[in-house]
Amino acid sequence: MNNNSAVRLEDRLALQELVQAYAHFVDRREFDSLVLLFSPDAILAGYDGDPLGKEPLYQRHGRDQIKEAMHGLLRYESTHHMLGQHMIAFDSDDSSIARGELYCNAQHRYSKGTSAWNRAMMIRYLDLYRRTEDVWHIAERRLAIEWVDIHPIGKSDE
Repeated sequence: MNNNSAVRLEDRLALQELVQAYAHFVDRREFDSLVLLFSPDAILAGYDGDPLGKEPLYQRHGRDQIKEAMHGLLRYESTHHMLGQHMIAFDSDDSSIARGELYCNAQHRYSKGTSAWNRAMMIRYLDLYRRTEDVWHIAERRLAIEWVDIHPIGKSDE
């Protein structure tokens, strides 16, 4: 493995740790820590399906707006983000920039009356990562919300 390959391996590990920290901090509701994963001028936007050629359902700019948006998750009793494959592509001209596509199955538990419900979301995070001072941050995160399934918890058709 040449020196550049070793650096890229370290960068890949750092980016995987970055996206894992996001899921961890979201589920633990540690929003002060979560926003530090974003660059100060980051963008967070949500889309109905693939964002290509679409206007976002919502868009937040900067850490303060992103943190405020995360507080919306407090309406759920708990959340659980399970991460899947994570494709990373490094910019060939700028070693401090990378793009990623990360699959996520996000569960959101809440109560309605006396019943427990789950809002399950299948998401693809389309990310732009930027490294400054040897630390990778999320510079832009676009949530491609592929589908949502809302169902009661603990009930069966059998």
